[in-house]
Amino acid sequence: MTDRELAGSASRFACRRGLQVSLLCLVACTSAEPQRSAASTPVLTQSASGTRTSPAAPAPAPAPVNVEPAPAVPPVVRVTNPRVADALRYDPADPLANLESADSLDRPARGKKSQVPARGCAIEDDPRPVWSEPGIANVAAMGQDFIVAGYTSRAQDERLFVVRVTAGGKLEPIATEVVAARHPVERVAGPGLAADSAQGVTVAFTDGRGKLMVQHLRGASRGAAATLTLGEGVDTRFEPAVAYAKRGALIAYTIGSTPMRSTLARLDESGALIATHDITPAAMGAAAPAFVSGASPPMLVTADARNGMSPIARVSLDAEGKPGTPEVAVPVGMMSTPPELAAAQSGAGTFVGYTGVGSAATSAVGLVRVLPKVGTPEPLVKGTAYGALHLDAAASPQAVFFAVDAPLTAGKSPKHEIHVVRVDARGSGPILRIAAASGDATHAALARAPDGTLALVFSAADGVYFTKLRCAVD
Repeated sequence: MTDRELAGSASRFACRRGLQVSLLCLVACTSAEPQRSAASTPVLTQSASGTRTSPAAPAPAPAPVNVEPAPAVPPVVRVTNPRVADALRYDPADPLANLESADSLDRPARGKKSQVPARGCAIEDDPRPVWSEPGIANVAAMGQDFIVAGYTSRAQDERLFVVRVTAGGKLEPIATEVVAARHPVERVAGPGLAADSAQGVTVAFTDGRGKLMVQHLRGASRGAAATLTLGEGVDTRFEPAVAYAKRGALIAYTIGSTPMRSTLARLDESGALIATHDITPAAMGAAAPAFVSGASPPMLVTADARNGMSPIARVSLDAEGKPGTPEVAVPVGMMSTPPELAAAQSGAGTFVGYTGVGSAATSAVGLVRVLPKVGTPEPLVKGTAYGALHLDAAASPQAVFFAVDAPLTAGKSPKHEIHVVRVDARGSGPILRIAAASGDATHAALARAPDGTLALVFSAADGVYFTKLRCAVD
């Protein structure tokens, strides 16, 4: 992703609409046609069966005794707005051209606000598209704004897009870039993403050959740094994990070796590489690295998926991002292949969610506390159906939050909805259920702003959706 392409696209948008794009330096109102490269034969391959039908989470444990019964929450149906779809439609000759008439982008659809249940969450705004083509995306808070970054495909191209959702609900596309080597099969993991008001936005993304690249979008007065290639042979089934240390961005990713290993890269304020560290525990494998949301200094967890008890390891980092010695945090039941982790820390403790295997090899999602003391695994999603599930986590001072894919029916090819649950010192609260109008909502991603607002992003058949949630604070 070149400076000229990023700045050029942002400039056209800003000059036409009279808006300031705070993440990019505004130059002249000139077009910048992205250069296209034909996808080469990928070195890193993966079978459809290994990525879409992998089972997920440990054998379900009994539900905690203090869990309140989940209220019957009707699925959310988005308000169809053709002007939004038209505004977001991609034109290869002019990626941001349709935004000039997109007044509807500045007006999120607001349904009737529901009351926030005790120890639970409720929807603030109806889900709406932030990208009008199917894709997989991630979300991060930047002050009171949210940044969404994702992959999407159109014809023979695969693209990386970055969109800002302001605190007032306006959508501001930041960048769109053709991925030079298209991914050979359907993506199962989104790009890595972190955002900070002081350090900017960092996006880590892969191509179809297993090359990992990082793009750092800095403040408006300093523009965008050049794209940095961090490594090759990266397993694209796993989302890169991105966070910030005192000196700059931290990127953790999985190497596609046997056994799998995880690497941590430390960048400085300019986006240049400081050092890389192998964070694989001795005599073990390590995959699916995830930063623990709310942990300070940063902390990482990794998974060693086995045909039996599977260890989850943790590694603590100092303020500079230097890792300590990895250690086993907790063994859990059989994990899915590939595994997926999400973790968060609050006053209630440090919790890890993971995909694993339920009864009859079904897919499930488990939850376990690892600090201050190890708890007993319990199900977030019980095993009833097959196929890969996904999850994400966020944290507040009092609680942690998990967003997970949940099958709507049993069987091999179920549709899904998103479940959001708040976990505090007393256990799990009521489940908030969010459905897509197209009937299938997957790839949940979650972020929390300083004022307590949660942002949820998910994939649907007709685009990438964004909604805000309000949650109990007691």
